[in-house]
Order: sequence, then C-alpha cells, then structure tokens
Amino acid sequence: MKPILQMDINNIMKNMRELVRKAKEQNITVTGITKGVCGNVDFARILVGAGVDYLADSRVENLMKIHSLSIEKMLLRSPKLSEVSEVVQYADYSLNSEFTVIEALSVAALSQGKIHQVILMIDIGDLREGIWFEETEKIYATVERILQLKGVYLAGIGTNVTCFGGVIPTEENYGFITTLADELRDYFNIDLPIVSGGNSSCLHMLYAGNIPQGINNIRINQAIFLGTEIAYGCEVEGWEPHTIRLQAEIIEIQEKPSLPLGEIAHMNAFGKPISPIDKGIRKRAILAIGRQDIDISGLAAIDQAITIEGASSDHLIVDVTNSKQQFSVGDMITFNLVTYASVLSGMASNYIEQVAYHEIL
Repeated sequence: MKPILQMDINNIMKNMRELVRKAKEQNITVTGITKGVCGNVDFARILVGAGVDYLADSRVENLMKIHSLSIEKMLLRSPKLSEVSEVVQYADYSLNSEFTVIEALSVAALSQGKIHQVILMIDIGDLREGIWFEETEKIYATVERILQLKGVYLAGIGTNVTCFGGVIPTEENYGFITTLADELRDYFNIDLPIVSGGNSSCLHMLYAGNIPQGINNIRINQAIFLGTEIAYGCEVEGWEPHTIRLQAEIIEIQEKPSLPLGEIAHMNAFGKPISPIDKGIRKRAILAIGRQDIDISGLAAIDQAITIEGASSDHLIVDVTNSKQQFSVGDMITFNLVTYASVLSGMASNYIEQVAYHEIL
C-alpha cells in the first residue's frame, strides 16, 4: 500500500470560510491557491465552496486539472514565453513583470479570440518577482506599453513579500502599492480594479484590521494548511492547525541498539552531520517512506510517544518504545504535516496517494 496523505475537508473548509468572512468584512477579495496540493480538484472544490473569488496556481499543468470548475483562475508565477498559449487558454489572469511576456500573451490572446487580464507585479523589497518599486519611470513606461496592446487588459497591480526575502508586510510598504495604484489611475485614466497584496504573511494585518484600504485582494495558501500566519509564525485565532496527515506502513520492527556500531562518517548520504545518542536498546520501526517522498522534517507523529530518529531516501526510522500501541509489520503510523515544505513535497510525490476525507480517520 502506498503512503497516504489525507486532507481533512472539514478543517480546510473551516479555515477558508473564516478567511473569506474576515476578508469580506474589509471589502477584500480572496484568491484561493491550489499549488500546495498540485492542483488537486477535491481541494479546489473545497475552496470554491468556502466562497473564494478566484482560484490560482503557479503552474499551468495544475490549472488544467481544475479547468472544469466555473470560477475565474489566475496563474501566480510569471508565465514562461514557451507557455503563453496555454496560459491564455487556462488562466483568466496572470501575474507579470516582463513586458516581453505580456506582449506574447497579447499575441496568444488575439489568436484565441480572448482578452487576457494582466496584473503587473511590483517588488517592494522582498527581491522576488516584480519591477523594483523605486524605478518609477520603468513602471509608468511599462503600463503605457501594456495599454497600447490588444488582447490584454491591465486588471491591476500586485506585490509579494516574505516568500523569498522574508520581508514582512506593513502599512508602509503596502501603502506604497495603494498610492501607486491611485497615481496610475489618475495619470492614465484607467480603472485598475485589482490591487493584490499578497500571501499568508498578511494575516496578522487582516485580523488587526490595518491592511490599507486600497488593497482589495489577497492570495492565501500556506496558512490554510497549517493554521498559522508566516510573518511571525503565530496561530490564527479560530483556525485548525492540522488539515493534512500522512499514513505510512511499517515494513520492519526490531529491538536494536540506538548507537550505530563501527566508525561513524562525518555526514550521511544527504550531507547531514551525524550525531547519534546512546539511549540503549530501543524498539525501532522502519516505515516505507523516505526523503525521496516527502520532507521528513515536517512530520510529527500523532502518537506523541513516537519519535522520528531519521530517514534515508526510502526508509523512515521511528522509535516506538514508549508507545502504548503494540505495533506489527503491516500497521500504519499516522503523522501530522506541520510545515509547508512537507505539504508541498508530499503532494508532489508520485509515490504517495492523496485522499480527501470529510474528517480525518
């Protein structure tokens, strides 16, 4: 049996409904993101049922999976020149920072008889995508050139923080985006209906009610899985922290010394230093899952008496000595996924089955 990732529909729905409710109170639309689950249709349906305004993903391949859902869709990662035709076909919006790509989107949209909506990204300090915020002339010149294109519509501007440089959103840096949006509207006499503020790192501002009024869209992903905002790592009040669990099968259970026997290498096969601790003879179980399948550092056994000792590419070693359960070969051990990296890697693995439940069993 493959390891199984279980998505708790109830907890995911609860978190997203609470987000949508809080955002609507402040006239902010919500973009639900499916990239964390590789475009899983069951997850996408949960987001739609919770009331999100858009679905978004960073990969066209995932947007193809959810194409049948009747809601506007957005490509989060700047399109590749080689995929503009697919972007226009499967995404209503895309986030962009390069005029060359926007120009190619225009050509693709015209060939398909569509109007593709563009959100121009501005980098306010995190150093990922976007035109640098201080390059005012470049921003204005890019907007002017976009407005001259047919087949595309400048739907708004956006920004992203925290994901790369760890920059925390504030009233000051978000305020720059809202001011820029107003100035662009006045200068070019355009609507610019969307000002998209970013990701799970802005939840502390949302709950404090201090997101600048001009920000009218947020794109939320990580927090839905973990119940925490990422700027300060705090739990979001009323949200469920555990929405996805992993079950993996025991393929060996033996009593062995806890200290390896023989000369110890400086590093293991993954370049990590080895520092074993002698805890005597312990009952250790090996599970049929490893680093090739999932980010092991994001696993936490639901049975808190079980400890993870380490992993190789295909084996996860756990200590079950203190558990009250009497495990046998063939039994499953269940873990919460407590980091976004574990969610991403587990969902992307071909060796793990993904299943949605109305409640985790």
